[in-house]
Amino acid sequence: MKKSLLSFFIATMLTLSACTSVADKEKMPDTTPTESATEAITEIPTEEATEAPTANKINDLSDTEKRIVCYVEGQKISGVMHLPEGDGPFPTVVMIGGMGMTYTYYGSMAKKIAQGGAAAVTFDCRGYVPNGYFSEGDFYNDMSPESCVTDILAVTDFISEYPAIDKDNIFLWGQSYGGLVTTMAAAESPDSFKGIIGVDPSYQMPDEARSQFDDETKEFIYRDGADSKIGEPLARGLMAVDIFEKMKLFNGNAIILTGTNETINVIYPEVFDKALTSYPNAEKVVVEGANHRFSDHMKELVELTVDFVKNKSN
Repeated sequence: MKKSLLSFFIATMLTLSACTSVADKEKMPDTTPTESATEAITEIPTEEATEAPTANKINDLSDTEKRIVCYVEGQKISGVMHLPEGDGPFPTVVMIGGMGMTYTYYGSMAKKIAQGGAAAVTFDCRGYVPNGYFSEGDFYNDMSPESCVTDILAVTDFISEYPAIDKDNIFLWGQSYGGLVTTMAAAESPDSFKGIIGVDPSYQMPDEARSQFDDETKEFIYRDGADSKIGEPLARGLMAVDIFEKMKLFNGNAIILTGTNETINVIYPEVFDKALTSYPNAEKVVVEGANHRFSDHMKELVELTVDFVKNKSN
């Protein structure tokens, strides 16, 4: 019997107490890091808790790092833009990580992508991380695939006007659940994006949701006998998605990066086979030994990302 990745993702996410920035690490850990809630995260400056919604803004952290604040439906989205040295404009990668993983987790990778010549923008969608971190919104009541698509498109529209960003060469990068919602965003606004980079994208999640959601109790019933309640907007949003039909709406270039160690490519090989026939222009690259998060293969992941962006940019 195939292992349920949906149960793994949600179980990991619901036990998350805090996520650490990996700005100084050379690899991405296998499991979600936990730490004291008071441990400092230095990616962005501390904000006042009483800060009221204002206009969208981009503030300097350094010559190559900018803090992003974008408001959607009155709720704040926070993130960081990492830029290469120089004036640009640069091809740009908009990065959405795995469900429950705050954007600071991908800070080291974003910096390395920028060092490779492409800007990288990381942020948390509204309600993306349980208990809230840098972006507003409640995971159980606000976050859904549709809300993530709205946020991705809003942030993309905002940053595309920044002088260092090449608006004609913006790529979406999504890992795990982030791969699902970035694919949906590309289908919603195909002319906004040059390409899609899916990092072991969780294209199986809608089918899993439909097979495991108990409509009466609003709980997912896992195959191992455990259950865990999640937000109804997320559950119903997943069940409504036909991700393979969405893929057909995007004529740009797509690449699926996966591995051989407990990845979707191993557990659900038919999912990526169907994706490759659903996308008009797609390819798959398998990295030997890489796991779902590419924990010990960050260097290869960065190189594949930068190469794809450079090769597919105008």
